[in-house]
Amino acid sequence: MAWIRSKPFIWFILPGFLLYSLFSVYPIFSAIQISLTRWDGIGKKKFVGFGNYGELFSNPELFRQLTGALGHSATIFALNALVVLPAQLYLAYLIYGKIRGHRFFQAMIFSPQFIATPVIVFMGTLVFDGNIGVFNKLLETVGLGSWTRPWMGLPELGIYIVWLLVAWSGIGVGMIFFLGAMKMISGEIIEAALLDGASYWGRFFRIVLPQIKTTILNMLILTYIFAMTLFDYSFILGGASGGINRSVDVMALFFYRISFGDNSAVGGTTNVNAMGMGTTIACVMFVIVFAVALVQVALTYRRAED
Repeated sequence: MAWIRSKPFIWFILPGFLLYSLFSVYPIFSAIQISLTRWDGIGKKKFVGFGNYGELFSNPELFRQLTGALGHSATIFALNALVVLPAQLYLAYLIYGKIRGHRFFQAMIFSPQFIATPVIVFMGTLVFDGNIGVFNKLLETVGLGSWTRPWMGLPELGIYIVWLLVAWSGIGVGMIFFLGAMKMISGEIIEAALLDGASYWGRFFRIVLPQIKTTILNMLILTYIFAMTLFDYSFILGGASGGINRSVDVMALFFYRISFGDNSAVGGTTNVNAMGMGTTIACVMFVIVFAVALVQVALTYRRAED
């Protein structure tokens, strides 16, 4: 008791630590334990060791779905990192520079955050639907009627449709993050650059970007985690099966389908081992996300120290 009295801050940390352990740490270890068993979610568990992991990578159908879902999630991350993140930086800098109407544009760009995902998907359907879609009507109006397609029904474009909806709805979040970081840059540095004759974009590349590099790396980590855990857009567009030829399948949807099923069997023992195989997929997802995020965090702190 004397040791506890000498460290009173423990009483402030303890409630949060207990809640975090109960709702975050315990579920992780529980999932690892379930992944080592053969279990349908209702009956008795049977310990199988790493048998579920072996089946996940050796069962041809399961492995095909795993690689397909992982590839789609990686595609969304790559597009977000290469297209959306630079666009967020660009928009943030324009608003930071207080262009005419910057408050209006800031509100409009961020406003999709207040729209529910099903509504966003419905709006996307109104744009890309083959029969009533605005995009096809626009192509016909400008004389490109031969380019019209049933965009929502083309398997090769499925994941890109998902990405467009995700990008439109989420571009404002990163913009706000970057805008906040830019506003923390010392005004004296910007004034000194102006006195030295630095151009508008010269200040952006030589002053602003180096000053917010940690925020950029942090946003890259969040973008990666988001891409690997995306679920709702793919589920609404393609259902549990992941759409035509699983064209909108992603890792979280793959986990959901194996754990809670769809209208078709995937072979092997997954029908009677839904929870065992499902948590195995969840653990694989956790390792993939954790490993890459850990590398990015290490790079972030290394750059911060430099």
